[in-house]
Amino acid sequence: MKGLGVNVDTHRISGSLSKLEGELNFFQEIGFEYVEIPPAGLDVIMKGKLIPLRVQKVKELLSKYNFKYTVHAPDVVNLRRLTNPLHKKILMASIRFAGIIGAEVVVYHCGKSTDVIDYSEKQQRKAEIKALKEAATLAAENDITIGVENLPEHTVDEVIEVIDAVDHPNLKMTLDVAHLYIAANYRGWDYLEAIKKAMPYVVELHVSDTFGEARELFKDLPDFEGFRLMYGVGDLHLPIGYGEIPFSKISKIIAEDNFSGIVILEINNLAKYAEEYKDSYEKMKRYFLKVNSRKVS
Repeated sequence: MKGLGVNVDTHRISGSLSKLEGELNFFQEIGFEYVEIPPAGLDVIMKGKLIPLRVQKVKELLSKYNFKYTVHAPDVVNLRRLTNPLHKKILMASIRFAGIIGAEVVVYHCGKSTDVIDYSEKQQRKAEIKALKEAATLAAENDITIGVENLPEHTVDEVIEVIDAVDHPNLKMTLDVAHLYIAANYRGWDYLEAIKKAMPYVVELHVSDTFGEARELFKDLPDFEGFRLMYGVGDLHLPIGYGEIPFSKISKIIAEDNFSGIVILEINNLAKYAEEYKDSYEKMKRYFLKVNSRKVS
């Protein structure tokens, strides 16, 4: 395994380099090896174009640390949206940004089809595949791998179909275990079997805890974190051990697969869970590093 990392949340830093620096110091003290950087939180892209001066400032800050980096393309980028070419431009700019800061992976949320009169679902899927072929070529030029991330709306099969259709060595999967847990509970899949099916494609794991309650079952619940926590609803990005995800069982699958990628902890509310980061990091080491070490030995 390449190492354990942690995400910088887009909304948390909201363009502030001083906040980014504070978080990097915090993560360094804990011992994380990788940090996932969000372009949308750093104002490095405007209308699909990189802002060179801003990019340089971010690069200079990141270079002060011994971290390795990954990049999370903006959540809203959806290559199936044929009516808006900025989606593709922003993904390509995110890849170029990742190349400049020396990141190894760019995470892209697998596209979601929409009900539009002008384009069928088949056309939307074909557009995503075509755009990802171009993106993977650019990624290869920058020594980067794109990880297509599963959302709670996706099946593992759907993400794999996209990856197989693109058929490029620089396009793999980012497996979000919390997204998959929600989807599996809601749709009645075998969660662990889905993980086994995904692992041969995975370059990066996103880990956080949750309870597997889908938003579809609580449509009348206001989208307020306090309420969602009380009902255990949605993608809560909780510290490991706070929810119900069976990490000990996941770790065995990871070890059996000889996973050689990156594991990123995604806790979005640092202010609330600052004291829990260290504990989650220690659990990540136990679940992923030690299990893999035993497998190798």
